[in-house]
Amino acid sequence: MVSGRITKQLVLSPSMGWGGMSWKDPFITVTFPSKVIFTIASLLLLLVHMGIFGGDLYHFTVTQKFNLMSFHGTTVLLISHVISFYWALLGTLYTFEANDKVLRGFALTSLVMNFALFVGRFCLEYLTIEYREEIY
Repeated sequence: MVSGRITKQLVLSPSMGWGGMSWKDPFITVTFPSKVIFTIASLLLLLVHMGIFGGDLYHFTVTQKFNLMSFHGTTVLLISHVISFYWALLGTLYTFEANDKVLRGFALTSLVMNFALFVGRFCLEYLTIEYREEIY
């Protein structure tokens, strides 16, 4: 005996995945409030700058291999520090308008740490100026 059961075939369209789901459904989207973007960007640049500064400080004090320091990128690093400080300043100004104490604390911490790291980088560059190999 033959069964007379008919099943509907699933037709896939370009915007649909298996089972009628959109292809965007399994992905997680992370969004930040607009007042926090500058603070997050300045904190990310701060982490990069801290890593570079830590490596330079290690090579200056421990190994004393001055050719491994980031002398070739001093101009880019200092400009990047200024951009990071500027973003931290914008983030601080925006969070003062928001009246949120937690965001204000993060923004002020980012601002102070960016400024302190910039001063530390400037002092390290001044201390190591005689170890530079300048090519004209």
